[in-house]
Amino acid sequence: MQGKYKRDMGTLGVLFIVVNGLIGAGIFGLPEALHAAVGNFAPWLLLIGGALVMAIVICFAELTKLTDRSGGPQRYVGDAFGDYPGFVVGWTFFAARLISQGANVLVLVAYAAALWPVVGDGGGKVALIVAVLGGLTFINVIGIKRVVAVLGAMTVFKLLPLLVLMVVGIGAAASPGPVALPQFSAVEGIALAALYAFVGFENATIPAGETKDPRRAMPRALLLGLAVVTLIYFGLQWAYSHSAIAGTGPEAPLTALAGELGGDIGALLIAATIVMSVLANLTAGHTSASRMPPALADDGLLPAWFGKVSRWGTPANSIVFFGLGAILFSLWDDFLVLAAVSTLARLMAYIVSIMALPRLRRDAGRPAFNPVILIAAPIALSLSIWATTQTNSTHWLTLGGFAVVGTALYFIARRKPDAVPS
Repeated sequence: MQGKYKRDMGTLGVLFIVVNGLIGAGIFGLPEALHAAVGNFAPWLLLIGGALVMAIVICFAELTKLTDRSGGPQRYVGDAFGDYPGFVVGWTFFAARLISQGANVLVLVAYAAALWPVVGDGGGKVALIVAVLGGLTFINVIGIKRVVAVLGAMTVFKLLPLLVLMVVGIGAAASPGPVALPQFSAVEGIALAALYAFVGFENATIPAGETKDPRRAMPRALLLGLAVVTLIYFGLQWAYSHSAIAGTGPEAPLTALAGELGGDIGALLIAATIVMSVLANLTAGHTSASRMPPALADDGLLPAWFGKVSRWGTPANSIVFFGLGAILFSLWDDFLVLAAVSTLARLMAYIVSIMALPRLRRDAGRPAFNPVILIAAPIALSLSIWATTQTNSTHWLTLGGFAVVGTALYFIARRKPDAVPS
């Protein structure tokens, strides 16, 4: 079934999805909150966070070696534990990502309005939302190779200013002095926010069916992508925590840091970088999440309509469905709960996917564990389970509601798997 899609994405394309899935808008607001909580230990907290999340990424890198089919977490869980568990993981991940796409485009609109006020409300706001999400839908339909080209350009334009800010900021930083270890309660209070800056790498595992040699490309891109992003986070936080504005409470800390170092031009450049960063994050999210329903449809878990292939070898119906859904959800105002639900869905996907790893390895004729997995899996599971305990009942009920809606579609597809021709 997966052979019907064109394998037009290589290791570099997967790496672009990893990096842009991780770096969205969060890191631009996080430095002051981290510094306020743990002082000059903040860069090291991000480094520790990246190292802990690397345990999860290592497990996913091992999982990507076991299949060349699309679906990511849905594929791993479905192959290990059966169709329905895989469906629940895949559907809730997709539904939460669809809604968070609507929330993220509002973040882009808010930052864009600071540069161009006409798009801040009314018709200008709606026009920008439709243009952004409609444009992402179009380039995804006409081929993942074009998406990779766009993502590559976006990645360059968003990383260069951040790297310049990091290097100049570190060069201008005050003498670091001794690192003051914070109290555990302070670390615990901000650790979840730091962890959220590292979710999103799993997006790159979903379009395996459109990737050249995914068993080699995906592990490399996952491990390299997280390592690069962790070092960028560390450098930016170091530059901020050792600057004159650290602890002064700016609402846009990296913009304030750029203004301190480069004046109005520096601040304007970082403001534009934020817009580009969120746009690249939206592009990576659209490319990955829109490939989840076709993976479900290919297994007969959703109506076959979702798996219909375009003349360009892409799952066009699912891509358009995702784009239209994101536009509708972006017209709402409050997405804080839904953004948290999106993270919860990801954490659940992490937990069940990691639990599937030993069985999938045995099915592939390999030992259930190797030394790397024996070290990484307990850390990955402990971290993911701890993070789920930081949510509340509203998040769980909302996620459960998504699962109920998806279950209805699941049984419709199972009763009439050929109702809609592919």
